[in-house]
Amino acid sequence: MLKHSFDIFLILIFGNLICWNSDAKNPSHGFSYFGDLKYPKDMDHYDYVNPDAPKGGTVRGGEAYTFNNLNPYVDKGVLAVAMDPRISTLTHEPLMQKSGDELGTYYGNLAETIEVADDLSWVSYTLRDNAYWHDGIPVTVDDVEWTFNALKTEASISWRLAYEDFVRFERLGPRSFRFHFSESVEKTPQLIIQSNRFNPLPKHYWQDKNLDETTLVPHLGNGPYQIVEVDVGHKVVHERVKNYWAKDLNINVGKHNFDRYEFLYFFDKSVMLQALRAGVFDYYREQNEKDFATAYDFVGHRKGLFKRESYTMGESHGMHYGAILNTRRPPLDNILVREALTLAYNFEWANRVFWHKGMDRNNSYFMSSGLQAKGLPTAEEVELLEPFRDRIPERIFSHVVDLPRNNAFGRNRNSLTRADELLRKAGWVLRNFQRVHIQTGESLTIELVISSSEHERMLTPFVDNLERIGVSAKIRRVEGNIMVNRLRAYDYDVTMRKVYTYKVPFPDRMRSQFSSKNVDPPNMINYAGIKNPVVDFLVEYIAKADTELAMNTAGRALDRVLLWNFYLIPDGYPLSRHLVYWDRFGHPPLGKEYMNWTGFPTVWWFDKKKDARVEAGLLDIANN
Repeated sequence: MLKHSFDIFLILIFGNLICWNSDAKNPSHGFSYFGDLKYPKDMDHYDYVNPDAPKGGTVRGGEAYTFNNLNPYVDKGVLAVAMDPRISTLTHEPLMQKSGDELGTYYGNLAETIEVADDLSWVSYTLRDNAYWHDGIPVTVDDVEWTFNALKTEASISWRLAYEDFVRFERLGPRSFRFHFSESVEKTPQLIIQSNRFNPLPKHYWQDKNLDETTLVPHLGNGPYQIVEVDVGHKVVHERVKNYWAKDLNINVGKHNFDRYEFLYFFDKSVMLQALRAGVFDYYREQNEKDFATAYDFVGHRKGLFKRESYTMGESHGMHYGAILNTRRPPLDNILVREALTLAYNFEWANRVFWHKGMDRNNSYFMSSGLQAKGLPTAEEVELLEPFRDRIPERIFSHVVDLPRNNAFGRNRNSLTRADELLRKAGWVLRNFQRVHIQTGESLTIELVISSSEHERMLTPFVDNLERIGVSAKIRRVEGNIMVNRLRAYDYDVTMRKVYTYKVPFPDRMRSQFSSKNVDPPNMINYAGIKNPVVDFLVEYIAKADTELAMNTAGRALDRVLLWNFYLIPDGYPLSRHLVYWDRFGHPPLGKEYMNWTGFPTVWWFDKKKDARVEAGLLDIANN
């Protein structure tokens, strides 16, 4: 099904029930994975927007990042922010739009209606008759059919695999069409959700161009914004389309309020933070607990011109960050070595020193969900795992999932002693203070490949701990574009990654992350190289589960198998999420039940009075 190569489904699927809203006999204005639609066809607007939000103004975001490509359909180069239509809809519209305050629910966007087969073997759509590309040409079924074929044959492997189970396109009428799904694939609402997110491309624009080449020329779109300026590696400017075809749809009331959205890129975060404090740009989502606590105590904040805000996620955390251990490479293919490395990481010290106690330890791949393993295995979990008892660690049946608690003010001596015992048991002994293999004399060396200065700071004490037990470890920090290529080729021993999971896991995302068949193909997200038949079995069990209980039971069993195999070293997850910005804007309340995002820039707006106050304050600061 959908074997994606990067984290593209952060906004697709949330929830914990399996049911659907529409059927083949009743075209609907929306589709819900989990039950009834909250909003009727004639709703005024979403509850979480400000319907009276004024239009106008400029907002500037920033990131410590770079780019050299604007084409999301090729796995080459480094893609600019907000260019992947599976994540951002600034310039390109999907068939349906996700609701921000419901679980896994979508409403008609390019598509006016949706119909779903009773057995989920197909899904049909009818396009709106007033949808246009930015050049004034209508969006047609021809565009959808051309895109369907192009993504399956010309786009990068991640796109082709995403739609491999969409086996046939059928025209039904001047504005209607149908996607047919493979007979062999399990029929779940996730297939429908995937089709909801389908973004047609303009056939007349693309038919004489190469979809599989990088470019710095903005593509023709049909969304609320179009790109008007590109400064390669430094800036991309989006401008609101004044005659945007969907501006009066009820699903867009209170949205797309800024006239201009500028995104600035900085090579280094320290330089970026200086620029933010100086007012060079306006908004940043801060993910570093230490920086949130210490980097914004400056005159603009003290005068009330610059805001620091926090909110609580409404969704599960997954594995927020972890040091991925690449089992494709010896000696990391040895579970004893992986456990030893895990013991050498002192999270409590890092949390105190680096994160200002703003994190808690991740001890699950499915944090804050029904799939999170807690306590000892239930009888139902044991029943699932018992046939594999001789193929999984015995502790799965007898021990609570937990990670060692270390001294936050000192060295984790007990953990390092246990790590030494495990390494010796694996055949790695100490000679002249160096860890070498007892038979070959080969040194145990580990390279940690990262691109972030924050990860470098966090991992430096970990490297020190490894060296105390004789492991030769070094950190290699590379530029972002090199890091992308390293990840695509699995060219690392250890690297830092997030592992996103959900209350209802998306089956093919799980397969991409954990399944054996995604170990060898390049550009997948099975970064640890997990090749475990028990994991494969549990992933497929979850994919086919027809009740919440069955799904959660298998999820907890999978969580235990993953954790006790030590495929990664868990770090922490933030107790809250943070954003910082110059107080020029208004926005709805943050952190609604189902919202993992701040709503920026989609539902924010420019406030002229606040902006005047900020400008006067900046002038006063400059003159004093």
